[in-house]
Amino acid sequence: MTLYMLLIIPWILTVLVEGGAARLFFSIDKKEQILLLLVNTVTNPVAVFLSLVLPAYTRIPFNAAVLAAEALVFISEGVILRKCMIWQEKEYSPWRMALVLNAISFGTGLVVSMLL
Repeated sequence: MTLYMLLIIPWILTVLVEGGAARLFFSIDKKEQILLLLVNTVTNPVAVFLSLVLPAYTRIPFNAAVLAAEALVFISEGVILRKCMIWQEKEYSPWRMALVLNAISFGTGLVVSMLL
């Protein structure tokens, strides 16, 4: 599988899963949905790339690289969502949203990878 496909397939899956979960669990509007799409467009390829490159070129084990990349994504998304969304009108925090969406997306990715 090419690097292109290794970056595109997880991004599509992430956008679909996190977008659907955000609408379902957090009732985000269309503007916030676009923000989430843009955030995932930046963070997902970085996470996938780090997860593949760190174990290949360093002594960092794959699982540690994945956890580090996911932590970086969670922090990045939490900061961006906090800065760009109006949280005073919401019943949830940007950190909770980032944590829940990333957990759902990560879990979905694990299930899909086990099925392939």
